[in-house]
Amino acid sequence: MAVINNHSSINLDSTFQSNHTELLQFFYNEGLDVEINHDFAGLRTLLLSKEKDDYPYDFDPAFESELNNATGFVLYLKLSGNVVATYAAKKLMYGTFVEGMKAKFDGTYENIDLPASLEEAYSSCQWVSKDHRGKRWGRALDHLKKDIVFDILKCDLNYAIHKEAYKDYHTEHLSYNISEKIALIPNGDVGGAGEVIDKVYNIAYITTTQWTAKQSEIKALYS
Repeated sequence: MAVINNHSSINLDSTFQSNHTELLQFFYNEGLDVEINHDFAGLRTLLLSKEKDDYPYDFDPAFESELNNATGFVLYLKLSGNVVATYAAKKLMYGTFVEGMKAKFDGTYENIDLPASLEEAYSSCQWVSKDHRGKRWGRALDHLKKDIVFDILKCDLNYAIHKEAYKDYHTEHLSYNISEKIALIPNGDVGGAGEVIDKVYNIAYITTTQWTAKQSEIKALYS
């Protein structure tokens, strides 16, 4: 199995790979290739081609505009050449993100005080094929995404939004430090995070310092 570098600016080089051998070995043991690229349009096409019981969300509008190959990436897990899991992230300050969310989704928003940071990354578009769930691939891909965000993009903080029901999943399995309510959206259907039935959304986040402090714990998951 292999790391496939198809990104124009971000390279998972030998130094990065040696720093995360346990996590990458997990993918290899599962028979998975890891690909990084900058094809956000291709990601959109892929996810929206899935049946609703496989990917029930609209595509996250944050990954349809203001894209910069140097500061964003798409991750694929591939099994026998087929994409079986995805993730995406890009540099995006929380203040800019939430203003864009307010403009698109009417609702009641909470005032969230994130830790002070100079560079922040937003992540979304997590998907694992319905044929391969329960194998910890989604968790491992999220952890790889955080490693890239903090090691290569040099961000101070990574955040994501999710429907309220996934709070424990984000803190206990994906290892975000905090998840708290960000908004009540009466119409639901927030792209990449929830369906029409999902009205309450949280923001989960972790700083680079917090992620570094968890590395022994994270590495032990894959040792």
